[in-house]
Amino acid sequence: MAATILAYSAASSRAFVPAARKMAAGRNFHRLEMSMALDSRQLRFYGGGLDTLDPPFSFSADELPDRISHSTASNEHRNNGYGPSINLTEDESDLFELLTQVTDEREITSTLRVAGGWVRDKLLSTPAFRHSQKGERLTSKFQKPQGSMGRQGTKIVQEEEHQPVDIDIALDDMLGREFADHLNDYLQGHGREAVSVGVVLKNPEKSKHLETATMKVGSFWIDFVNLRAEEYTQDSRIPDLMRIGTPAEDAFRRDLTINSLFYNINTGHVEDWTGRGFDDLKRGIVATPLPPLTTLLDDPLRALRSIRFAARLRFSMDDELVKAATDIRVRNALAQKVSRERVGGEVDLMLRSPDPVGAMRLLMNLNLVDTVFPLQRCLPNYQVDTQFIFSKGLELLSTSHDHLSDCKVKPPIWCQKKRCQSSATNGVEEVALVENEEARRLLWYASFLKPFMDYSRVIDQGSKKNRQQGKKANRSVIFSLLVDELKRPVRDAEAVGRIMQASDDMTSLINSGCDLSAMSVLLSGIEVKYDEEGETFSCSMNSQQVSSVQEEDPVWEHAMELRLLTSRVLQRVGPLWRASLILSLSEQLASLDHETDYYIEGDIMEESQEERRKGIIQRYDAFAAALQQLGLIGIWNQKPLINGGEMQQVLPNLPKGPEFREVMEEQECWMIAHPGGAKLALVENLRAKFPDYCN
Repeated sequence: MAATILAYSAASSRAFVPAARKMAAGRNFHRLEMSMALDSRQLRFYGGGLDTLDPPFSFSADELPDRISHSTASNEHRNNGYGPSINLTEDESDLFELLTQVTDEREITSTLRVAGGWVRDKLLSTPAFRHSQKGERLTSKFQKPQGSMGRQGTKIVQEEEHQPVDIDIALDDMLGREFADHLNDYLQGHGREAVSVGVVLKNPEKSKHLETATMKVGSFWIDFVNLRAEEYTQDSRIPDLMRIGTPAEDAFRRDLTINSLFYNINTGHVEDWTGRGFDDLKRGIVATPLPPLTTLLDDPLRALRSIRFAARLRFSMDDELVKAATDIRVRNALAQKVSRERVGGEVDLMLRSPDPVGAMRLLMNLNLVDTVFPLQRCLPNYQVDTQFIFSKGLELLSTSHDHLSDCKVKPPIWCQKKRCQSSATNGVEEVALVENEEARRLLWYASFLKPFMDYSRVIDQGSKKNRQQGKKANRSVIFSLLVDELKRPVRDAEAVGRIMQASDDMTSLINSGCDLSAMSVLLSGIEVKYDEEGETFSCSMNSQQVSSVQEEDPVWEHAMELRLLTSRVLQRVGPLWRASLILSLSEQLASLDHETDYYIEGDIMEESQEERRKGIIQRYDAFAAALQQLGLIGIWNQKPLINGGEMQQVLPNLPKGPEFREVMEEQECWMIAHPGGAKLALVENLRAKFPDYCN
């Protein structure tokens, strides 16, 4: 059954607009009938007018008074309509005007459409879409993202950094390389330099069935691509056939309706060929253009992409999409058709999103988590209770995320920006965790996977049946999971491992009384500051300068013992110490919740539990603040006062090997316990400690 394509009104998403039809007819647009097929492999267009298509569902200038035009007076014959307050930056207007001039001068008939996330995110930056989303939040604590001036979560609008912006421009009857050549000819003909063009050739094995031309124009990286139609085989997510398609075919082949919108540069319309994109974007819904089961079986990676966009945009998943994603056939297809590199890449993007907790919860609710995180393969000789592990991991991730959100709203003293200055960090420029996206991403990995690490430790790893040989013998299960199964970089796996280990170390330190020692440091006003100009330290206690070598006050000596003890942990974890501290704290808070599960609810018990939570947080806040006041941040970059060559002069009889390492370690300990101590005092200490190596 065919349906006639009509214009879409901004005032009513379900009403057809006669005025828009009249305007379109005035521009000699052709009517087109589309076969409403349920499968992309059957979707075809019939009829004429493929060169100038009437947008199926589009916002136009006649319907909205607040349009913004990129056309100049010389191009007033063009339709200047835009979507609802889709504000173009000056650079975007200049770019689109340039492309329009190229098509006019070179008499190019191709319609230029901006495709993909740029259109979606430009619309989301407008009040009409931003304030109409009613999807339920995914995380237990929700902080609304800051208002966008463009695309959120992508490369757009870091104006102070002038980062290049990615824009995909789809052509309907011309290869990308051809248009790039026309653009360069136009630039050279108007006294401007040509731009180098990179061409990604066809490579069916990597899902590249049509070539792409890439070039940098101004502040934009532009990919000139073709409108595409795809056909799939049952055993691969890579299309078996891809050809130049129509706008509708290209829109319906896309993963989600909100990603299927086009911005028509020729007409100034935002086009919605699926008929659902505008509505889903306004309602905050993640849905597929075609029946979701068909879409997910064709490309099961789209199940993970749906989760990722729900987490990134804080949208809800369409009920039919949820039902399809839980289908066992989709789960099997995800395991069989999608490479582990692509799975790991989607997981990483989920954890970079504003809602990592919601993303992991969706993975669990859709029964995809075991396929994504194959824990059993990391411990093949044991029966792993994955449901218990993932439940604990989600709880710990949620606790970590919640507490970090609290720290952003009301920063404790150790999270304040003044504590990140070089004078408090051994000359190291430190970034607070709430502002460090990379460290937060690693923390989310560590939080979600920490129960699996703990689970593996209680298993007898030394048993003969589980012992690995060769280079993998000393690998942790986390390393195997991240590197072997999710194909993440080794550096990520090592960083996550360091966060976990340092978290356990900090828990042990605090439980052994170091939190009380930290409080003593704060109450005594003990402070070690780094003098960046002199590259040395100044020490004080109760606002009085002290000599770290000569001071014999028991409170000071105890503080230096704490400095030496905690330095070992910080030297191993380095700049990720904040992530380890949050993880350690979150484990304590999560365990507290379990300890009080059996209590009868009531005001007294709830108050008692809240007091215990505050007490735990205060202990960790004091511990972190003491680390900063003791000048331990950046200790991992401390250089020895006496290098190896000089040490041979200080201790002439010092042999190489273990003895040499022992002396260098003694030097390091002395420097940590005597910050700012003179080199001469260190030499005297070493000679007294190792008299056999002297003359």
